[in-house]
Amino acid sequence: MPRNAEVIRQWTILREIERARGIGVTIDDLASLCAVTTRTIRRDLQALEEAGFPLYDNKAHDDGRTRWNINGQAFKGLAAGLTIAELCALYFSRSLLESLSGTPFRDDVESAFEKLSSALTPHMRQFLDRLPRVIATKGDARKREDPRLQQIIARALDATLHLRQATLTYYSKSSDRTKEYLVHPYRLAYAQGGLYLLAYVPEYGEVRTFAVERIRDIGLLEERFPDTEKDA
Repeated sequence: MPRNAEVIRQWTILREIERARGIGVTIDDLASLCAVTTRTIRRDLQALEEAGFPLYDNKAHDDGRTRWNINGQAFKGLAAGLTIAELCALYFSRSLLESLSGTPFRDDVESAFEKLSSALTPHMRQFLDRLPRVIATKGDARKREDPRLQQIIARALDATLHLRQATLTYYSKSSDRTKEYLVHPYRLAYAQGGLYLLAYVPEYGEVRTFAVERIRDIGLLEERFPDTEKDA
């Protein structure tokens, strides 16, 4: 969609300008990178400026060409060590919080994002709020709100944090059957719009990946597993 392409292109422009901080980027360079006309790039730069991003242009002493830069000092002290692009990326990645529903981290992470968002202007937030909708496809809201799934995520997280062995009742889509596993849960990972549990399976002597939405039940055992196995 043209609108989606515009948002992604403007984000690409912002990142490219910040990557070339100190040197700057010409409009011709940006047009070539994005495969659009210089007129389109000028409109994009104007949109980014209107959103509040501290862009500025100046002429280079060596070739006299106008180059665009970003004023990184505008956010100095807001988040030590983070670039503006990193700050913005963290803000719009909050959509990943949907996968943390039911875990003890959700409230604290949401609070952190609220503080992060206060470092951005309303226009910046409005611009960034469009990115998750065009870059990633959101999962089924009904699945995220499923109390059973939330309980499974919470138990899986408990097992990984406290090195507790667990039993999984898991439905395999490939074999179309449900099987019981004894596992050593290592970590939860979010990838391609889904949440996965990485766990060592002693029966097979290897680490396997389990889609959380296909875990029918998870039981926590008192037995622990050694932390050194995570490096195996």
